[in-house]
Amino acid sequence: MRKLDLPRLLSRTVSRERDLALALIASRIIAPGSKLATARALSPETASSSLGRVLDLGVIEEREIYAALDWLGEQQDRIERSLARRHLKNGALVLYDVSSSYDEGRCCELARHGYSRDHRPDRLQIVYGLLCDRDGRPIAVEVFEGDTGDPSTLSAQISKLKQRFGLKHVVLVGDRGMITSARIREDLQPAGLDWITTLRAPQIQALTEAGPLQLSLFDERNLAEITAPDYPGERLIVCRNPELARERARKRDGGD
Repeated sequence: MRKLDLPRLLSRTVSRERDLALALIASRIIAPGSKLATARALSPETASSSLGRVLDLGVIEEREIYAALDWLGEQQDRIERSLARRHLKNGALVLYDVSSSYDEGRCCELARHGYSRDHRPDRLQIVYGLLCDRDGRPIAVEVFEGDTGDPSTLSAQISKLKQRFGLKHVVLVGDRGMITSARIREDLQPAGLDWITTLRAPQIQALTEAGPLQLSLFDERNLAEITAPDYPGERLIVCRNPELARERARKRDGGD
């Protein structure tokens, strides 16, 4: 964390909250657990590692852990802008996707019944979207109400990139459930942003109706680019996943 200059990224001022936030991050990597378990693992009398001693934390009360999280939340905007300055520039690829988690509590104002990626439709959900640079380094995260559809989160990310981070032009990369035709037409094109996504099966079928594709071009994962009148100003990139091809062939042959 010190080599990454993480302490300075969180705050240039040394404080109890900053040290506790660093300890929470390290603990999440070393031994994930509840906030109460983390407090016990860091306190001298119940320590399970030397982390608390290395950071000179002394005795830790559980309320301090939650206070450190509140403090960290207040730093989020500044931290994200600093990360964007480090890792993003005009013309860069920006990766974006969403996920969700079910909520066990009763007080989260964003918790709603929605699509559960954890296969827990009986629980309220929260949805969160993560922006990364082309190498997968997290730049910004945002939490949404649990019944928010993936495409509905896109406009907030475009605003973040253009206004908060001051980027005039980037290439947004997302899956086909995220970057839909409507989002391209209503959000990305008006903002002057480019995008990379995948075509749906009906779109691919319509494309092949213009003429046969030379499938031998795609025996490996090398890329091929196609232009078509149906997609003016866009490049269609075709690739083949050998592992997926083998799996589909196995199923066609009646394999288990």
